Amino acid sequence: MAPSISSLLLLASTLPLGLASPSPSYLPSRASGSAGCGKPLPVVQQPAGGDSHPTNFTQTNGAKRTYLIHIPSNYNPNTPVPVIFSFHGNNKTSEQQEDLSQFSNEEFNKDAIAVYPQGVNKSWEGAPYAVEGVDDVAFVEDMINHFEDQYCVDSTRIWAAGKSNGGGFTGTLACSALSPRIAAFAPVSGAFYIPYPAGTTSCPSATSIPIPCSPPASRLPIPIIEFHGSADTVIHYGGGERNEACLPTIPHWVREWSKRNGYGLTNVTTSLYGGNVTKYEYHGGMVTHYLTEGLKHAWPSTEPNGDNSKGTYFNATPIIMEWFGKHTL
Repeated sequence: MAPSISSLLLLASTLPLGLASPSPSYLPSRASGSAGCGKPLPVVQQPAGGDSHPTNFTQTNGAKRTYLIHIPSNYNPNTPVPVIFSFHGNNKTSEQQEDLSQFSNEEFNKDAIAVYPQGVNKSWEGAPYAVEGVDDVAFVEDMINHFEDQYCVDSTRIWAAGKSNGGGFTGTLACSALSPRIAAFAPVSGAFYIPYPAGTTSCPSATSIPIPCSPPASRLPIPIIEFHGSADTVIHYGGGERNEACLPTIPHWVREWSKRNGYGLTNVTTSLYGGNVTKYEYHGGMVTHYLTEGLKHAWPSTEPNGDNSKGTYFNATPIIMEWFGKHTL
């Protein structure tokens, strides 16, 4: 039986929280800009702003892939800008992820290029149902190289977010050899699948299951923010077994990132919205987690979206944007 939500709560003192602003103020860039600075936008993407552009892409290994890209209306080919990757959930599309995550909404993100890649068979590497042999980490690496060559990119401010299976893949990227090229990671309702232990077909305790993760030691510490609902019946907050694989409890997954970063288990706990949302911060927010009571498998939004017809207490996207703005390579 999965642990109760109350037994999973992370304990610490409570401090007041400043709300995220819709338009984040990014840290000053240390980058001089990528090789793409000074190059005009592709003709089909001119002028900047407006609708996003479906794009065919060939990887260095010859694999044919696609992504959706949004160029902010204030894009200047001589000014380095951040790039945000937003990965869809299982059986979803890049267009659905754009609508859900709202990184193309200039009320929330007025400066960064937003990219919504499409998974093969609508899934991402790391999940038990992902297409065998597909190297999505290499896909992201190829896209980063391409964007740095074609657009004026601030290579110190490339960020990754995702929902569900896309959130799990965001975690996979954070643990990968590619993590030194991505400044911060924001999974939402993340599906952090772990294979059965060797020789078994069952899961150990979700509160203590070992979580494989080996980013380069020189990359640590890695900024992580995760959002989850207590009533998520797809990727349970209390973890357990799903799709013939194991899921850790979300608090265990968060704590392991704090430990991996060398911060230990001490955190600041903040109660928000009348106790309906709890924010946990380790080491000044380098590792952050939002737990929303009663929220199901949804990207938090005050307005109805493709996940939730009623909305909830806050918008995750401007919070993510403000938090991203604090983290550069």
